[in-house]
Amino acid sequence: MMRRLRFTVIPFVAAAAAFIPQAQAQDAGGPGISFELGAAGKVAPRYFGASKLVLSPVPLFRLKRLELPNGFAIGGGSDEGFSLSPSIDVIGKRSVANSPELTGLNTIDTAVELGVKAQYQMGNFRVTGAVRQGLGGHKGVRAELGADAIFKAGDQWTFHGGPRLNFGSSKFTNTYFGVTAAEASALYPATTASGGLYSAGLEAGVRFQVDDNWAVEAGAGWSRLTGDAARSPITAQGSKNQYTASFGVVRRFDIGF
Repeated sequence: MMRRLRFTVIPFVAAAAAFIPQAQAQDAGGPGISFELGAAGKVAPRYFGASKLVLSPVPLFRLKRLELPNGFAIGGGSDEGFSLSPSIDVIGKRSVANSPELTGLNTIDTAVELGVKAQYQMGNFRVTGAVRQGLGGHKGVRAELGADAIFKAGDQWTFHGGPRLNFGSSKFTNTYFGVTAAEASALYPATTASGGLYSAGLEAGVRFQVDDNWAVEAGAGWSRLTGDAARSPITAQGSKNQYTASFGVVRRFDIGF
């Protein structure tokens, strides 16, 4: 699946860049949509609580502005102040085929999470929060809170970094950290995982603005599982410390209606 995604996402970005070049010449003001589309490679634990890291392709999409002919608008102004945008995430499939140490545990299909992200920025300080509903592999709710210090070096370089808190409903935590009675074994005793804060950590990133349309981004993060997630027998076979790193390219599109 990851191999198919790798060869689907990146050509799609290139095709989109070739298909909409004329949109760049349009004025970003007035009715229309502005967004960033790209792809990244991300190194992350194979599943929640795992110690083994894997590299996977990740599609990138950020809505920058949406203005309808009736005057309804989202974004489009300065980064300062309050803003709302869509929040999307994908959690990969967890299976014994890829992780033999999980023998006896049920396969969890790929989950897609859809929700909303809120942000407030004042000068060199930013606070963000996101909440998403899971579809597919899990039916729970996941939320994130973060704060960043922002530093700009000239017109092209932007650095950010700060703490992160991750929360999940009981449906989410039981899916990824719980063990049902039917799955229970000596290695994985039956376990329930309560909802709430499941990890806390730090994240930092950098963005290089190549020109008005293209940008290159990189980031790294560390989080430590807490509460029932940290005490889960699944985590006991892996690690409470979770590390991530990513590198990607995005392109901005401005399309008038």
